Amino acid sequence: MSASLKRKLGWTIIFIAIFFISPFKAFAAKEPIMRVLLSNKNKVRFRADNVENIFVQGISSNHRRIKSLNLVYKNNKVKYSVNSLNTWFELPNDFNLIIRNGDKRGIWFDNRRYAGELRVSLYDKKLSIVNHLKLEKYLKSVVGSEMPKEFPLAALQAQAIAARTYALKLLDKNKLFDLHSTQASQVYLGLESETAKTNRAVRSTNSLALFYKNQLINAVFHSSSGGRTENSGQVWKYQLPYLKSVIDYDQNSEKYRWKNKFTSAELESLFPDLGGVNSIQIIDKSKTGRVLKIKLHGIHGNKIISGKELRKKLQLLSTKFEVDLKFNSNSLDNKLNFNNKIADDFSRQLLPPIPVNYFLLVEGSGAGHGVGMSQWGAKSMAERGSNFLEILKHYYTGVQIKKY
Repeated sequence: MSASLKRKLGWTIIFIAIFFISPFKAFAAKEPIMRVLLSNKNKVRFRADNVENIFVQGISSNHRRIKSLNLVYKNNKVKYSVNSLNTWFELPNDFNLIIRNGDKRGIWFDNRRYAGELRVSLYDKKLSIVNHLKLEKYLKSVVGSEMPKEFPLAALQAQAIAARTYALKLLDKNKLFDLHSTQASQVYLGLESETAKTNRAVRSTNSLALFYKNQLINAVFHSSSGGRTENSGQVWKYQLPYLKSVIDYDQNSEKYRWKNKFTSAELESLFPDLGGVNSIQIIDKSKTGRVLKIKLHGIHGNKIISGKELRKKLQLLSTKFEVDLKFNSNSLDNKLNFNNKIADDFSRQLLPPIPVNYFLLVEGSGAGHGVGMSQWGAKSMAERGSNFLEILKHYYTGVQIKKY
């Protein structure tokens, strides 16, 4: 073969590699690894499932095959013991442990089993445990943790896509972890939350995510809105074009209607700076009926707080509520027989403390912040025949659903 022919053949191979092999690699998206913060504690324990071993990197120069590992942070020192032996060894404060195994049953931590690997380091004077695992495996737990497995498949599929989008949006935004395992991000409870149905919901929507103008959206969701979802700008700083208020179909939600009662003694304990609450007035609401501002009056003065602050203080299910002072001659369990009307401008007069037979009644609707997809609404739409595309496009205005 001549030199010129060899050169031509070489350029042909390069041409094929560039236009056929390279594009394939470019479009074959690599599945992300999620970093989920499980806990920040001073004392933790990890163990293998049954007779299997766990492999711990960071205790010595090599991996160590062990059955269990205990870690304690105390007096500015980190110590560990293995296999439940009462022999303790000290670790440097800049340690990093990687715990993994080859068992599909996962690694036990805090009475739950986790897939992937667990990484342990010292952060802000706590033992920080972060679960590293592939996105789709993570979602199989999230769907079962966030939504009852009995819900229709279309609702579970919608949840899978919303959760995937939410996770991708937060990927690599922080140095130590991407997401919390709690409602601070989205609930993740490990391998116990996986079921055949939730796994099917994740597999059948593999790689699908929500976009607005080709950008991943902030795919927030909640349990139940109480009849109508909320505009994002009424709950958070910005109004996003895809998080608009829409009608909800959550009337069958277990939390569609709820009520809480607070005695005068409880109110005094909750608001010691005011000396309790002897008058309360809602002064601003959103168009969907969620409380934005509320005024409290006690024997030591008055103050205005947000509906979100009151929800947190009283541990209410949502900010969509009404308040009233009630009177009962016998007990709180008997029929209410007196309605204490509140003056529109109670700041002009000092009202007496609530007698012991008064209480604050809070009656509300829905559960959660009310923005984005309603999980109970998704259930109802699925039961009426809607597919996951129709559910998502109803709750997220103007979005596209495509592979990330």
